[in-house]
Amino acid sequence: MLDDQQLEYHVRELLIDICEVLYHRGYEMVPVGAVMRLVGVTSERASQHDNEYYALDNEFQSILAARKNKNINAPSTNATLH
Repeated sequence: MLDDQQLEYHVRELLIDICEVLYHRGYEMVPVGAVMRLVGVTSERASQHDNEYYALDNEFQSILAARKNKNINAPSTNATLH
């Protein structure tokens, strides 16, 4: 079972993954309420955030580049670590 910190990390990574797909499809602004619905938040709760947006700007591009570099340096899942 994941602790709160691990769960928060995985949710953050999922949100970035969703935004990355949207970014590559040409979206520059992502509605927060819509993303909340995608990850299972009730429509009633998500509707409170329908007027808020994530900007997929240069800062987001930097996040994607950092994630890509981190993945390049990570060992493969088949590697034996000693």
